[in-house]
Order: sequence, then C-alpha cells, then structure tokens
Amino acid sequence: MHTLKELLELAVEQEVNSQKLYARGGEIAKEEEVKKFFARLEKEEKTHEKILYNILATELYDLDKSIDDSSLLETARSSHGSNTAAFDPHWSVEEIMEIALKREFNARKRYEAAARSTDDQELITFFNKLAEEETWHHKVIDKEYRLLKGLMGEEL
Repeated sequence: MHTLKELLELAVEQEVNSQKLYARGGEIAKEEEVKKFFARLEKEEKTHEKILYNILATELYDLDKSIDDSSLLETARSSHGSNTAAFDPHWSVEEIMEIALKREFNARKRYEAAARSTDDQELITFFNKLAEEETWHHKVIDKEYRLLKGLMGEEL
C-alpha cells in the first residue's frame, strides 16, 4: 500500500525531471519562440516543485493516508518517468514534446489521485489546481507539437 506522501515525493522527482526535459528542449530548439515556450514550461514546473516540497516539508498535513490507485506510482516511473539518465541526448524537439505529452498526462492523473486521497480541503484545492495546470501544459504542448509537425490548419 502506498501513501500520499510517497506519491508527493515521486511528484517532486517528476517535476524536476520535467524541468530537465524542458531545459533540454530549449537548448536544442532553433526557433526563439520554441526556446521561450520551453523556458516557460520549465519555470512552471519549478513552481510545482516548490509547492509540493512545501507541502511535504511543513508537516501540516496528514500525508500517511493510502492512495486509491497505487499503480500511479509505477506509471510515473515508466514512460521516461524517473530515470533522467534515460533521456536521450539525440532526441529532437518533436520527440521531447511527444514525451512531454505523456508526462503531463500522467502528472494530471497523479494530482487527481492525490486530491482523491485526502479529506483536507486545502490540499484538495492545491492538487486540483496542479491537475488543471498539467492539463493546460498538455494542451499547449500538443498545439506547439502540431505546429512543428505541420498538422495545424483550420483550428488556428
């Protein structure tokens, strides 16, 4: 059985890994707008990391509660999850975005599970807000990805 605390510790790790992924995307991007796009995502992930770290560090909340779906921890660790050494330095911007789409989807699921795993209204609000932000990240990454791949048309 896994706890909310374990889920949050993993979430901090994942936010740091996302920062590294977005930093790498910014390094290899050729277009200035794409560089700025990755920099903004990296900054937002740093904010998520700080929020989660503060929740863990303050010890104000009961984080020993069991989580409903412990498979979320394994999902987070897979699909380029916890092992930053597995990041291939030869990935293209498009490949980084493909991985980012998976990571943002999994992050949303993780925060939704965290919200369901507590009865503390303040934590529920925090986690739901983080889930919304990850949903937004997924949406903007998908749009940028489609633009880069030449898949956008009428929807612009």
